[in-house]
Amino acid sequence: MNLSLAHIASQLHFPPDGQSLCVDWDAAMQTTPAEGLSFLQTDFITQAARDVFLTDDMIRELIAFAPRVAQDEALLAFFWYCRHRILTDHTLTDSWEAPWPALNDYLGADAGLLNVLVMLAAVPDMLAVYRRLNIPADIFRDTISDLRLWMETDYYHHRYQRWGITPWIARWLCHHWRGLILQLGRLQFSLGRFGGLLNAYRNRRTGKVIALSEAGIHYTSAGSMWRDCCGEDGDAWTSTLQQSAESVTGNPITPDGIAHRTACCLPLADWETVLEPDDEVLIFHVPAGAPLTFEMCGDSFRRALEIFPRYYPDFHFHAFWTSTWMMDPRLQNLLAPESNIVRLQREMYLYPGLQGDNNQYFERIFGWGVKDINTVEWKTSLQRTIGAYLNNGGHFHGGYCFLLKDDLAWGKQVYSDPTRMAPQ
Repeated sequence: MNLSLAHIASQLHFPPDGQSLCVDWDAAMQTTPAEGLSFLQTDFITQAARDVFLTDDMIRELIAFAPRVAQDEALLAFFWYCRHRILTDHTLTDSWEAPWPALNDYLGADAGLLNVLVMLAAVPDMLAVYRRLNIPADIFRDTISDLRLWMETDYYHHRYQRWGITPWIARWLCHHWRGLILQLGRLQFSLGRFGGLLNAYRNRRTGKVIALSEAGIHYTSAGSMWRDCCGEDGDAWTSTLQQSAESVTGNPITPDGIAHRTACCLPLADWETVLEPDDEVLIFHVPAGAPLTFEMCGDSFRRALEIFPRYYPDFHFHAFWTSTWMMDPRLQNLLAPESNIVRLQREMYLYPGLQGDNNQYFERIFGWGVKDINTVEWKTSLQRTIGAYLNNGGHFHGGYCFLLKDDLAWGKQVYSDPTRMAPQ
C-alpha cells in the first residue's frame, strides 16, 4: 500500500487545506506492513478499548465500523498514516491545530470513530510508556479515561449522538498517550514551558512577587493586552523593558491581571528572577466532569507538588500556569466572592492575554456547539449572570495566570495582599 497523498485526498474528499495537514505522508506509507493490520481486528479493538476504559457500547460501535476501514484501500492508508503520525511526530503536542483532516464529508457521523481507532492502535505503545514511568494504576485510569470523557462530550456525540472524537482531540490526547499529562483528582497537569510574555521577580527580603511585561506588548488604556497596535482604543500604549547589571525597569502587571503604564524599577540586589519565558512549568487544565470546587482544586495542586517530582525527577518545574476562560479578571466583577471561580482566581497571579472572543464562554457555560446563547435555556446562576452580561454588550478575552510552586498555600491568597496590588 503506497498510495499518493493526492489520490487519497481525492478519494476521501479532503477539505481544501487537507493535504497541507498530512506531513510525512510518503514516509508513513513506506512503513505499511505487508501482512495486513491487526489493529482493526475485533480481538485487538476489544482489548485496547478495555485497556483505556471505554464502555461496551463504545466498543460495539468501533467493532462494527472497523471493517469499513479495512475494506476501503484509501481509508486504510489514511488510518495507517494517522497511527504513524501519532507514534512518530513528537511535535504534535506543541500545537493546537488539527493533526490531519476530518473526513466528515466522506464518513459523515462515523468520522469520529476513525480517530478513536487510531488512538486504540497506539495503545500498546502508550501502555509501555506508563509502565516505564511506573505511574500508579489509579492515576493511570483517571488520566487515560479522558478519551472516554471526550467521546461523551465531543462534537460527534453532541451533533449525531454517535461516539467519536475530532482530529483536534486526537492531537490533545497525544499528551496522555506519551505520558506528558496526569489527572490528579479534579485537575489535569501537563509538562510544559512558560509561554507568558513577562518575567516574575521575588523580593529577597519580603517574598513579594511582581511581574514585569516584556517589551513591545500593546496594551489597552485599561491594561488589557491588545492584539495589535491599531485597535480602536486611542489611549493604548506599548510596554518597555530595560535591564542593567544593577536593576530592571519595566511596566508592572499586578496580580489582578492589569498591566500598568507607569514603569517601576526593581534593584536586582533586592529582587531575583523566579519565572521567565521557556521555564519548565506544569500547565493545569480543567476537564469536563464533576463540579469544580475550590477544595478539590487545592487537593489537586498539592498532589501535583508530591507526584511530579516522584515520577518525573528530571522535570524541574517553577510554577503552575494556564490560559482559560475562567481566568478573565472581569469575572470577579460579575460573580459572587464566594464562587469557586473567583476563589480560584484569587489564588493565582493573573495577567492579560490577547484580545479574544466569547466563543469559549458560549460552549463551556451554555453547552457544546452553542453559538447563540438565546437559543438555549439558562438553567444555572452562572448562565444567567454571564448571559445578561453578554446580552448587554459585554465581552470576554479569557485570561492567563501562574502560581509559583513555592507560593502554594491554598486558601491564603498570597498574591491578593492589598499591599501587592499597586506597582512597587
